[in-house]
Amino acid sequence: MKPWQARDKALLWVRHSTRLSYGEPVVEARSEVRKTPVDTGLQRVVTTKLEVDPGVVVRAHTDYFGSAVRRFNILEPHSSVEVVSESVVETSDAVCCGPEAAPDPRPWGQRLAEFLHASPRVPPLDAYAEIPSRVSPELGPEEFLEALQDLGATFRKRFRHDTTLTNVHSSPAELFDKGGGVCQDFAHAMLGVLRRARVPARYASGYIYDASPEEGGTHVEGAAASHAWVQAWHPELGWVGIDPTNNKLVDWQYVRVAVGRDYTDVQPMRGVFVGASEQELFVEVKVKRVG
Repeated sequence: MKPWQARDKALLWVRHSTRLSYGEPVVEARSEVRKTPVDTGLQRVVTTKLEVDPGVVVRAHTDYFGSAVRRFNILEPHSSVEVVSESVVETSDAVCCGPEAAPDPRPWGQRLAEFLHASPRVPPLDAYAEIPSRVSPELGPEEFLEALQDLGATFRKRFRHDTTLTNVHSSPAELFDKGGGVCQDFAHAMLGVLRRARVPARYASGYIYDASPEEGGTHVEGAAASHAWVQAWHPELGWVGIDPTNNKLVDWQYVRVAVGRDYTDVQPMRGVFVGASEQELFVEVKVKRVG
């Protein structure tokens, strides 16, 4: 059976709530949100909605990388803003989409160039050379998957998942220095290792379901928040997801929302506002299996 052929599917329900409270009323705010899953070869969006309080007109577009973006402006004074995304997504147990139709005649090294070089959150680091990797687009499909899993195992052995060591602004250098971090740090560091080896690799964000063995899944770290992993490209397999935090190929337990060069391209919510700088952030993520 080909690795892109799914045998089983699952329905996952996801709710992602973000609330920003300000020290005093904000006069004006402009926001951009990436919390809406998209249809891919590995998942199908059954239902999705996004609600904003205070109520505003929400506009939509698809960004350069194919991610769904919602944007809105709040032009009246307000003390808080809450954005809630709720979706039901059908996922599959396949780990890749299979051979892709080339979008243009250029060699893959040219058309995937942005995923082969340093990016804002994946700077060049000598530390990447400390991680042994045999992943290469030149490998056969089975060997490529095995090499990715070996790399995931190396990350799991070398680093620990620890939410107290880094923050959203941390560089992958801190993961090497401190020996641990969160999924964002794991993903950025693995991107650096793969790109150094001339393997096209991109940052993926979304959600992960913490399954039980009875459900045919595995226990995972990071299910209580938005999650990050890596997608590595192979000419026959297409994009293959590898989760270095959990040493796991991405399968039915994952719901993809956005992809990009690194975290700067996929932030769940970002924007600007006019008013006091003091603010408090509350985030809640829930993922359940409903079918």
